[in-house]
Amino acid sequence: MKIGTGYCHGTFGELVQGIINENDPFLIPLPIQLYSKAVFLPRTNVKEIEANNNKCKARKACQLLLDKYQINQGGTLVIQSQIPTGKGMASSSADIVASLRAVANCFSLPLTEKLISEIATKIEPTDGIMYDEIVAYDYLNGRQIETFGSFPELVLVGFDTGGIVDTQQFNQTRKTYTNYEKQQLRKAYQLSKKGITEHRRESIFEAATISAKINQKVLPKKHFDEMEQLAEIYQGGLVVAHSGTVIGILMDPNQQNLNLKKLLIDIHAKTECPPVTMKVLT
Repeated sequence: MKIGTGYCHGTFGELVQGIINENDPFLIPLPIQLYSKAVFLPRTNVKEIEANNNKCKARKACQLLLDKYQINQGGTLVIQSQIPTGKGMASSSADIVASLRAVANCFSLPLTEKLISEIATKIEPTDGIMYDEIVAYDYLNGRQIETFGSFPELVLVGFDTGGIVDTQQFNQTRKTYTNYEKQQLRKAYQLSKKGITEHRRESIFEAATISAKINQKVLPKKHFDEMEQLAEIYQGGLVVAHSGTVIGILMDPNQQNLNLKKLLIDIHAKTECPPVTMKVLT
């Protein structure tokens, strides 16, 4: 038994999100280099877990893990996160995954991606970020649908449109799609699969844009039209948090004549929002 540590990355929303096979919910996460870090300090005289900053979801998840392995000992869970909350960037999912990894590390418990998924989904809809590779993931039922591998090198320029979204409450609302939108989501799924497995960036950009357009009816984003215009001009893909507030443009960093500085200036001029540049995890 030792002090346990665990990490998990966040996301910039989702590459694609919707339904597949008529009614099965799915998402494909878009991982970025922002992290949650969890540290678990075991205490021999305590049977329950205490967590800092009211991190009750992560605490509950860790308690479920200890109960599974019949460990009658608690401790203190300390979480530090770079990921903003209420923005659709997987902040609470990252806290849960990092915390489970910290507790497992402390007690040397076997912890598979599938087990993390099962526990996380008991707490709330989750994001599939517990998997090492990019997956298509049923975020309501915690089911891995398909594994795609890893993203090619991509750069992302985006910003927060403001406000917050309660993801748990948002996901309780039933989403309806027209037959055309269902067809488009199937197309986006296949484009994502092709783009990630074969490292075809143009397919990834097209998939992201299709999904972002469909989601604009579900959860509208300010400055959507301006960003769509810029994505087309700069030959990138429009990407959004489908249950959050961020919006951005995916770019090929190796694109000839790519001028990221000018893109940043153009985004600010059109939206009056300060954009930032991020790297997508590969």
